Amino acid sequence: MENIFIEYPKCSTCKKAKQWLVNNNISFQDRNIVTETPTEKELETWIKKSGYEIKKFFNTSRT
Repeated sequence: MENIFIEYPKCSTCKKAKQWLVNNNISFQDRNIVTETPTEKELETWIKKSGYEIKKFFNTSRT
């Protein structure tokens, strides 16, 4: 299964993370969160598999 990188293209943190993936030769499928919003089922699956609190999936710092 290929990694999925979900980004907001104007986000500086997303740009840095994406560049890190490229620099480290990590393959990924790029998805723009505005035009390819994750489905409810995808979010449920990812949150369950991660073991993290739901708030870890969302940028709440407004940067």
